[in-house]
Amino acid sequence: MSAAVTKSAHDFDPLDEVLRPPINETEEDRVIRQAQEAEARRVSQAIDDSIRAEKQAQKKKGIVRLLLLGQSESGMSDLVNIIHVHFHIFGP
Repeated sequence: MSAAVTKSAHDFDPLDEVLRPPINETEEDRVIRQAQEAEARRVSQAIDDSIRAEKQAQKKKGIVRLLLLGQSESGMSDLVNIIHVHFHIFGP
């Protein structure tokens, strides 16, 4: 028993048509395209690994990033200086 698969409007992916190989693609073009896609995947994976390693290193170092929002002259830089003095942090 094979069930017919129908696509509904919810299954429509606009990138599907863009990413689909050309209809008149030759064997040589297909090999080139697949090699380029493999290289792009390799580069993407290397970037992901680098980001992951950087996050791990920051966790080990105990680096905490703090976003201070406020109006100018509201004492944000004073708070940063107090934190630096209190926790013996030197540098930006």
